[in-house]
Order: sequence, then C-alpha cells, then structure tokens
Amino acid sequence: MSDLEITDMQAFQEIREKLFNLNRNLNNIRQKIQVSDKDRQRCVITLKELETLPPNTKTYKSVGKMFLVAPKDTLKKELKKQVEKDEEDVKGLMNQGKYIDAQISETEKSLKELVITKK
Repeated sequence: MSDLEITDMQAFQEIREKLFNLNRNLNNIRQKIQVSDKDRQRCVITLKELETLPPNTKTYKSVGKMFLVAPKDTLKKELKKQVEKDEEDVKGLMNQGKYIDAQISETEKSLKELVITKK
C-alpha cells in the first residue's frame, strides 16, 4: 500500500469514529430529553391532582423511600419549580441536539467527499 492509501484509510477511520461518537451523543441527549419530559409530565399531573384536593388535606412528600408530611402549598411550589427546571433542561438539550445534528451533517459530508475523491 502506498502512503496515500494509508493516509486515506486513517482519515476514513477517524471520520467514521467521529460520526459514531456523535451519533452516540445524540442518542444520549434524546434519552435525557425523554426522561426530563416524562418527569415534567408527572409533575404536571401531580399539580392538577393537588388542585382538586381541599385546602386542609394532609399531603406527603416523597423523600427516598419514606414520605414526610408537607403542606400542600409547599408541594405545589416545589412541583412548579421542577416543571420549570425540566422545561429549561429540555430546551438546553434540544439546542445541544441541534448542534450535534449539524456536526453529524458536516461529518457525513466530509466522509462522502473522501469517498468521492477515492473513486
């Protein structure tokens, strides 16, 4: 093999490895988005259920494996904060996903160019 072929093979392998890593990162981000979205939905449903309860109902907050008595208003505030945090997380993850998607497109383009130049 000539030096040019070895260099082309190394470049091809590097681009392929970069593309694999980018796709793996994109899949991780998508999973994180799903987890955050499910958590947000759970909080929204819980908030709706808390709204239907009478004002002096005993409510409990989950702390690990135990439950502590907590005022209804405190629970609602915490759930609203969690919903806002989850929405911000999803927005940030979406932006990361768009950035990685653009990188994937650029990497695929350079891989196609490398293959075309070899033909």
